[in-house]
Amino acid sequence: MRDFDAGGAFVLGGSGGLGSAVGTAFARAGVPVAFSYNSDSAAADRTAADIRKLGVRATFCQLDSSDRAGVFAALNAAADELGGLHSVVYAGGASFTPEFFSRTEESVWQDWLKYDVMGALNLAQAALPHLRASKGAFTALSTYQGDMIEVRGAPSAIAKGAVDRMVKVIAKEEGRFGVRANTLRCGWIGVDGVERLFEMMPHLREGKRKTVPLGRVGHPEEVGETIVFLSSRRAGYITGQNITADGGESL
Repeated sequence: MRDFDAGGAFVLGGSGGLGSAVGTAFARAGVPVAFSYNSDSAAADRTAADIRKLGVRATFCQLDSSDRAGVFAALNAAADELGGLHSVVYAGGASFTPEFFSRTEESVWQDWLKYDVMGALNLAQAALPHLRASKGAFTALSTYQGDMIEVRGAPSAIAKGAVDRMVKVIAKEEGRFGVRANTLRCGWIGVDGVERLFEMMPHLREGKRKTVPLGRVGHPEEVGETIVFLSSRRAGYITGQNITADGGESL
């Protein structure tokens, strides 16, 4: 049984630390990839080069996830270029700065609602016609705060909670068309931003070694490979699930 049919994958936020890991994981599986970036064109160039080195097609575009018409246009263009889409992944979100709920400014809430909640909604609705045609999968990156709340993590927890519920709605309503939908709730993953944080606060890395049962932070590649699995026929009977990848920290 082949893991994927003809066509490709689209990753919104595919130039970021986790998004690029998802794109290259699809490439390792032989899947051509289209992805978007928000502002870092150099990172997008690097991600595309990494994908192409693996022998598959890569295409990318600049995209504001809150621009509904732009998201629909990007999905249609990617489907035309790749011969359809069997996998669509949401790897977007707003900029995160830790703060207590009581001190979080309105502008922060607005950013998370605009760029995360609405970004995920826009992508999912744009993806559905293509995923119905391919009987494909929609997968969103979320946060392990679905299982364990972090102090000073409210904007991410609340916005990603909406994304988690959206995925369940999609799974319930779109299963009749053969469409699956899941989230991967990520814990502490060693992307560049997290590594910089650990360099500034070495005690934080040591703390995670103690609180994570596996004794380490996650690798971006582990996230990428899990997303590819959830998108593939190997996970063909898994839908509507919020799966947590945090090394057991939320247990």
